[in-house]
Amino acid sequence: MVIDSLFIMLKQLIILLFMFFGLNSWSQSILADFDIDLSDGKVLLAWTIKSGSTCNGMQIYRSKDSVNFVLIENIEGVCGNLSSPVSYTFTDQTPILNSFNYYKISFGGQEDSPILGIEVINVLSNSYLLRPNPVTGASDLYFENDNQNNVVLKVFDDFGDVIYLEQTSTNKFVLDSTHFSSGMYYFSLENQKTRNVINGKAVIVNQ
Repeated sequence: MVIDSLFIMLKQLIILLFMFFGLNSWSQSILADFDIDLSDGKVLLAWTIKSGSTCNGMQIYRSKDSVNFVLIENIEGVCGNLSSPVSYTFTDQTPILNSFNYYKISFGGQEDSPILGIEVINVLSNSYLLRPNPVTGASDLYFENDNQNNVVLKVFDDFGDVIYLEQTSTNKFVLDSTHFSSGMYYFSLENQKTRNVINGKAVIVNQ
């Protein structure tokens, strides 16, 4: 009975120590918030350092696989403030196009931010981007539609007959391979306001 009581007390003590040091460690984090956004093909990073926290310089890193990072900006000098929170922004003018971009911030080697990712799609005018192609499941078909006009997707068979029809006011369709037999298909994207037509082709592979 005594051993059981000691075991329970020891277990409770371990839990209390874990809670104390865990919360204390969290409270020592200098980062209040961190966010990224996409605007005109550029990635905007915004973050805030908590009041009472400082660091010696900040380093911004970018990666395309969330594992291997490269330094894209080194902000020298003291960061943060002992009496108030301080907000910062940085714009990545040249993100990796048509790919996910992952970012993290190192606060002078004192602490690293969480890793945040965002996809940057860049489609030239009168063009499209289909990926992956061949289509083996679901592929994204991107196109330019800044004015959010209605765009009609038509998929044709070998005889030129329309076998699939869909419309959207966004800048993307999702091609599902289960709607088609394996083979190569031609398609058109028609802007219903400008009447501009973009032609393309997709390879469907059902496994």
